[in-house]
Amino acid sequence: MSEEIGHYYILFENWSLDPNQWSMVMDGTAVLLTLLGFIIAFVLYRMQRNDKSEDARRFFQASLPELKTSIVHAISDLEAFTKSLELDNVVDPVLSVSLNDNFLQKVNLVALNRYYVSQEREKLPYYIQLLVDSNFFGDYRNYITDQVKYFRTAYLEKQQSSQPLEQMKEKIKNIVKKDISRFRDIVKNLEALMD
Repeated sequence: MSEEIGHYYILFENWSLDPNQWSMVMDGTAVLLTLLGFIIAFVLYRMQRNDKSEDARRFFQASLPELKTSIVHAISDLEAFTKSLELDNVVDPVLSVSLNDNFLQKVNLVALNRYYVSQEREKLPYYIQLLVDSNFFGDYRNYITDQVKYFRTAYLEKQQSSQPLEQMKEKIKNIVKKDISRFRDIVKNLEALMD
């Protein structure tokens, strides 16, 4: 930078400005650099959010086949339990612990929701339905185990009277059949998410 009294210039004398003009140029440059910094920060933030949502989706998708397998096994266990009721040889259903492992708590649901809203909007209803269904299958293992224990206790106590036993059997069979139907709907929903 060369200096004449009251005039400053960079590279060429034609670009000479007085101190006030240079101050305005420097302030303008600072504002532009600040705006550029905000734009770069915003772009990096968006890229990080997209990466997080992609990671959440990959983990979620990797977990779905095991969940589907657990639910299919639960359906066959419940069907075997229903048949055992008809044969008067009650066998406890052996439900997989994977139904109860709360895998949705391991997923960043905010990032996953962001992914489905922005990337796969057509699958969003299936995703939302799975969130609703997770309340059902997440607690189902404990629920059905308690119901079977109750039934077994009542069954042993009322073994003399065949009418209350038949009513109890019919009641629990109806409950289990509804549960099997709900599990089948959940499997269809999972398959739609896995496609």
